[in-house]
This record gives sequence, structure tokens and C-alpha cells, in this order.
Amino acid sequence: MALTERDREILTWIQDYKSITLSQCTYLFFNGNYEGCRRRLKQLESFGLLKSIPNVLLKTRVYYQERLISDHDLFIYEFLKVIKINGGEIIQFKIKPQYLDKKIVPDCFIIFSYNGNVFFILLEVDLTHYTSNSKMKRYEELYKTGELQNICCETFPIVVIARPTQGIRYNSNNFHVLYLDLFYNNFYNLLLHNSSII
Repeated sequence: MALTERDREILTWIQDYKSITLSQCTYLFFNGNYEGCRRRLKQLESFGLLKSIPNVLLKTRVYYQERLISDHDLFIYEFLKVIKINGGEIIQFKIKPQYLDKKIVPDCFIIFSYNGNVFFILLEVDLTHYTSNSKMKRYEELYKTGELQNICCETFPIVVIARPTQGIRYNSNNFHVLYLDLFYNNFYNLLLHNSSII
């Protein structure tokens, strides 16, 4: 089987990030063509280039090579998928970046564009525990350093916290904190449609 450029991109993603769901791959690499994505991943698996397993929580198949990543990390990639579904373009992202001399490690730093605007996001996925107030205080410390403002057009990123239930919410006078569910169902209404947030 001859590998296409897209096949190589998918395999490189899995080498770098360990896993991807069928649903995520559909939007990140196949422009929403679910059936085309499903067929191609199945072919790559049949040739021994990928393995797969069903995932109950995300209700889709997960493809990998050596080892599966956690559901928590798959929900990080789910945010990238939702950006694409809503017409955004991912400019850059970094999984588990470190700031404040490693005192604060968000799940992901993302830069994406939508409708002429550029969004800077620090993502926290609260699958097994909630982002604590003490961690949010460290975000306040990070804000005061100006470290991220230097690379984010003089603005501090929006802190997006994804969690399965409401819980206690943190409000900051210095930056936006946005709470979404684990599948980011209100992503468009709360982030993209709400132009006052940027």
C-alpha cells in the first residue's frame, strides 16, 4: 500500500501524541469526511500500521501504535477537533507546557484563528479532579509576570476549564475564565459568538 501525504501526517501525529480518535481524525485530517476517514484508518490498521480499540466514554474508536493515552488526554485533543468543527484554524498548540519555573502546567496552550480574530487559550481538562483555587492563584501569578502576554499580542490567554459538572467557579479581574463541559458543547456560543471576550 502506498502511503499518501495525509497518511504520513496521521502517523506522525500518532507518533508525537500517541493516539487519536476516529472522530478527531475526521475533522483534523479529513475535513469532516467521516466515511473516508473510517475507511482509510481501517486500511492503515489492516496493514499493521495502526491498532484500534473502542472507547466507551468518547463513543468512538481510538487509534494508536504503541500505547494508548488516557481519556483525559483524549479530551485535550477533543478541544482541537471542536475548533475545526466550528470553522477555526489551529495555528499552534503545545501539550502540557510549563510556566512559572514549572509551578503551573496547563493541559494545553492553543493559538487558533476564527473569523479574523486570533484566540489564545490555556486549557484545563477536569476529568478526574477539579482545577483548584490554588492553581488559579498561580495563574494570577503568571499573569503578573507578563510572560505569556509577550507572546500573545499583549493579552493574557483565556483559561478554558472543561469539566463534567458545574462545581465552584473561579472569577478573575485580570483574565477570562471560561467553563465548558467535557465535549465543549457551548464552545461556539460562549467563545466564538461572544466577541466581548476577546
